[in-house]
Amino acid sequence: MYPSVRNALFACVVPCMMIGGVAMAQSSGVPGGFKHDSTQPIEISADALEVRQEQQTAVFTGSVDARQGDVRMQADRLIVSYDPDANDGGGEQSAIRSVRAEGSVFITGTEQSAQGDWANYDVASGVIVMGDTVTLTQGVEGTVLGGGKLRIDLNAGNARIESGELKTDGTRERVGAIFVPTKK
Repeated sequence: MYPSVRNALFACVVPCMMIGGVAMAQSSGVPGGFKHDSTQPIEISADALEVRQEQQTAVFTGSVDARQGDVRMQADRLIVSYDPDANDGGGEQSAIRSVRAEGSVFITGTEQSAQGDWANYDVASGVIVMGDTVTLTQGVEGTVLGGGKLRIDLNAGNARIESGELKTDGTRERVGAIFVPTKK
C-alpha cells in the first residue's frame, strides 16, 4: 500500500475505531474466505514455459494464470518446484511441492482477493505467504486490510496480516484496515 494511500486510510479508520468496536464486530471483515481443498489439481497457463529438469522446476512467464478449485493466482512469473520422490504411477514426476509467484501477484478466492509483490505457496501444507506490500479486500462491503506480509491457510480458511520487514530507511509497512459497518 502506498504511503499516501495508507495515510488516507488511517485518517478514515482511526476515528471509526475510537468510536467503539460495534462497527468492527458487525462487519464481516475478519480475514477468511480462501478455504478450499488444496489437494485439487493445479491448472496453469502462461505465454512461455521453461522446464529446468536438473532443478526439478518449471518457470512460467507472461500473464501467468494458475487455478486450483475456487482459488486463482495471477502473476508475471511463476516458478513451480516438483517433488523428486513423487510420481503419478506411470513413472512421470508430477507432484508439485511449491509455487513461487513474482511480479504483480493477484490471488482471488470466493469471498476475497489479495495482491502483493510476491507469493510462496507450500502445496503440502496449503499455506500461501505473500509479501512486501499486501492488500486484502473482502466481500461486497469493501473491507480492506493492508500490511507487509499476508499468510493464508487454505485448509483452515483463515488469514493473518503482519507488518513488513524493516527497510533500509528504518521504516516498515504497518498493518492498516478499513472496516465498513453493515447497513441497517
